[in-house]
Amino acid sequence: MTTETIHLMHTNDMHSHFENWPRIQRFLLEKQRNYTQSYTFDIGDAIDRLNPLTDATMGQGNIHFMNAVHYDAVTIGNNEGLVLPHDDMNRLYDHANFDVLLSNLKEYPDKKDPKWSKNYKIITTDLGTKIGIFGLTAPYDLTYPSLGWQPVGVDDTIDKLLPFLREKSDIVILLSHLGLPTDEHIGEMYDIDVIIGAHTHHLLEHGKMVKGTLLAAAGRYGDHVGDIELDVSDHILVNKTAITTPTYEMSENDRDYDIIRGSLKKGQQLLEAQHVALLPRDIGVDEQSYDALRALKNYFDVPAAMLSTGMFVEDLLQGQLTRYELLESMPHAINPMLMTLTGAELSSLFEEIGKQQAWLATLAMKGSGFRGKVFGYMRFDGITKQHDGQIFYQGKAIEAQQTYQIATLDHYKWIPFFPVIQDASVKIQLHILLRELMADYYHEKYGMT
Repeated sequence: MTTETIHLMHTNDMHSHFENWPRIQRFLLEKQRNYTQSYTFDIGDAIDRLNPLTDATMGQGNIHFMNAVHYDAVTIGNNEGLVLPHDDMNRLYDHANFDVLLSNLKEYPDKKDPKWSKNYKIITTDLGTKIGIFGLTAPYDLTYPSLGWQPVGVDDTIDKLLPFLREKSDIVILLSHLGLPTDEHIGEMYDIDVIIGAHTHHLLEHGKMVKGTLLAAAGRYGDHVGDIELDVSDHILVNKTAITTPTYEMSENDRDYDIIRGSLKKGQQLLEAQHVALLPRDIGVDEQSYDALRALKNYFDVPAAMLSTGMFVEDLLQGQLTRYELLESMPHAINPMLMTLTGAELSSLFEEIGKQQAWLATLAMKGSGFRGKVFGYMRFDGITKQHDGQIFYQGKAIEAQQTYQIATLDHYKWIPFFPVIQDASVKIQLHILLRELMADYYHEKYGMT
């Protein structure tokens, strides 16, 4: 009889929180040295363009850090697949020393697997146990195609791949950037031994069993690291457990601050070297919102626009405007969007905004691409509401059945405050972020001299 203990260590949803990375790196490397048999995985959203180094290097700086801990495989999250332009995504893993496992994303126009990913990986332990591993990411059907990617349904992918992995492997592991509800569904429906999860930032301190499938997840921002223990006898999995270790319990080093500060400083310097315009005066956050309304109208060539003031965090100071100042003021992963509403829908939208504006003005929020402080006030250009409640579009009273185009941001499509926008026909420009749009606007308006 042969017995072995296998450890699966994992991180997820780091979102470029490098402040935790030195301790995580030491922890993982020490575990790798001490365990007889171990493998290390990341479950996506390792990058976040809120971080200057990530933004300046389009994620290449993150890969440099990840290489140091010798991941055996990773999968991607929406912050890789949807926040990076297509070409940058194709280059992200050029220098990675680990495999990227992704089974449910194809590349247009041929609908082939991306060159940087594998459908699955089978690892053979020292004693001959075969571990089949595959990765799935959240299939955003409305957005991935506009970036040149075709998502494939989760169940369709598992139905096709799992029988093969079951035949070829003793143990099957899923790296899932799908979220806890989907992981629970998969556990109920499929014979998968372990699902290591992410996306919804859930923490399963001791794992969760769902119909014989062990679910594991390590929170967000590197605040925990996961460790799954598999007990195997004659290549048969006989027991599985999961624990997580809080990062604050990991050892610190005198050099940690220098590493963390150095990564931020390097990113800042790279972005400061990218000059955008020469501002003749300070531009406050409120003025930036009106500039952005004009920029959105120009970009889509439509007469009306709307956005919220919370999109702008810092004043832009007189003098040289760089990509770093724009990141500081507009740190969001948010894109321009053109929506089409009928007059009746536009009236309903104004009602939705009016009922919620008082509490939205100071609502602290995160997520759906937003990296600011509060939602703020909704601003409009080209649309006005009179004291009698009548709405005018480009100076003319709207008609209930007439359609109207409004330039705005995709953030409002994903948050739950405006059902009219959630149901609206939209066109999202995922290849450009709000701050990149504003860089073009200010460059054209003020120039470099």
